[in-house]
Amino acid sequence: MIVRVSAERRGQRAARQPALEHASGGWLPALRYCAVVYLAVRVGLFLLAAAAWGLSSEQRSSWPNGQPIPLTTGWQNAFTDWNKLDANWYLYIAQHGYSATNGTAAFFPGYPLLVRVVGYLCFGHLLVPAYLVSNGALLAALVILYRLTEWEYDEATARRAVLYLALFPTAVFLFGLYSESVFLLAAVGAFYLARRGRWWWAGLVGIAATLTRSAGVIVVLALAVEAVHQTIENRRSRTAGEPSRRGLVSTAAARLCASLLPLVGTAGYLLFWQLRYHNWYHPISLERTWWQRQLAPPWLTLWHGLQLAARTGQVGGQGWPAFDFVFVLVGLLLAVWVAVRARASYTVYTWGSIAFFLADPWPARPLASDPRFLVVLFPLVWGLARLGRRPGWHEGVVAVSAASLAIVSWLFLTTMQVF
Repeated sequence: MIVRVSAERRGQRAARQPALEHASGGWLPALRYCAVVYLAVRVGLFLLAAAAWGLSSEQRSSWPNGQPIPLTTGWQNAFTDWNKLDANWYLYIAQHGYSATNGTAAFFPGYPLLVRVVGYLCFGHLLVPAYLVSNGALLAALVILYRLTEWEYDEATARRAVLYLALFPTAVFLFGLYSESVFLLAAVGAFYLARRGRWWWAGLVGIAATLTRSAGVIVVLALAVEAVHQTIENRRSRTAGEPSRRGLVSTAAARLCASLLPLVGTAGYLLFWQLRYHNWYHPISLERTWWQRQLAPPWLTLWHGLQLAARTGQVGGQGWPAFDFVFVLVGLLLAVWVAVRARASYTVYTWGSIAFFLADPWPARPLASDPRFLVVLFPLVWGLARLGRRPGWHEGVVAVSAASLAIVSWLFLTTMQVF
C-alpha cells in the first residue's frame, strides 16, 4: 500500500514533493543510474579518442604561448588528446597562475584553482587532477540533476534527462578538461538547494558558479526570481496560523539576500586583479583586446551568424558557421519549451544565459563557442525528456544525440575549430 501511494504521488504533477524526498535511499538509486550512464559515455569517448589518434594525423592543438604540441606515439594519446584549446589555458593557470601580459585573465579561477588543489595530491602533475575535477563534478551534477528533475517532474523524466545530458551533442566539454562541468554542478546545485528552501546554502554554492564563469551572474538573477516566486506561492497558500504578511516580507528579504550572495565570487575575482595588478577591469577589457570579442545585441549576433552560415555552409572546409548556427537554433527551440512550460527561474536562467553569450560575439565567427555554452543549460534537456515520453521519440533522441556527440567529439579531437 505504501509503495502504491508513493508511486501515485510521484505521478501527480500537483504534488511536486514526491514521497521519495521523505524516504531513505533516494540518493543511492540516483547515483547508481547516473554512474552507469556516465561510465558508458566516458568509456565510449576514450575509445573514440583512441580512434581519432590512430586515424588522424592533423596537428591537434597548441600551448597557450602558441607553440604547437608535438604529436607522440602510444595509447596514452586516448587520454592526453583531450588537453587542447581552452584546456591548455586552464592547466597553465593552475600551474603558473595569472599574468597581466597574456590572455589568462579571461578564464575565471574556479576550475584551475580546484585542479591546483587536487594536483597537490598527485605530486604536481595536473592532467590527472584536471580529469578528476571535471569528471567528478560531472557525475555529481548528473546525480543532483536527477534529484532536481524528480522534484519537478518524476523519476522517468529524471532518467531521460540524465541520459540526454550525457549524450548532448557538445557534452564532450563536460567530459573534457574544461570548466563546464564545475559550472554545471554549481548551477544545478544552487537551484536544487533553493527549491528545497535552503537558501543560504544555495547562495554559497552559487559562489562557485560566479567563480567559475562570468555567466554565473545569470544564476544570481535566476535565484532572485525564484526567491520572489516562492514568496508569492507562500502568500497564496497562507492559511490561518501561518506566518503573517510581515513574516513573509522578512522571509522574502532573506531569500533575496541569499540569492545575491554569489556576487561575492565575481567581486572577489575583480578585487584580486585590483589588488595584484591595480586594474580590476582587466578581465573585462581583455575580452575586447586579446580575445577580440565585441558587445552586440543578441538578435544582431544571431542574424550575422545566419548570414555567415548561409554564405559559407556549402563551401568545402568552411562550414563551421553553419555548424554553430544549427546547434544554436536547436538550443533556441528547446529554450522556447522552457519559456512556455518550465518554472520562471529556469526560464530566466536559460534565456538570460543565451542572451549573455550572444551579446559577446567574435565578429569573424559570431556564434563560435555558443554550442558549448548550451550544454550547461540543463532545463533544455527537460524539454527533450518530456518529448521522450512519446512512443518512439526516446529512441530517436538517443540515436540523434549519440551520433551528434560522436561527430562533435571527433571534430574536437582532430581539429582546432570546435571551441
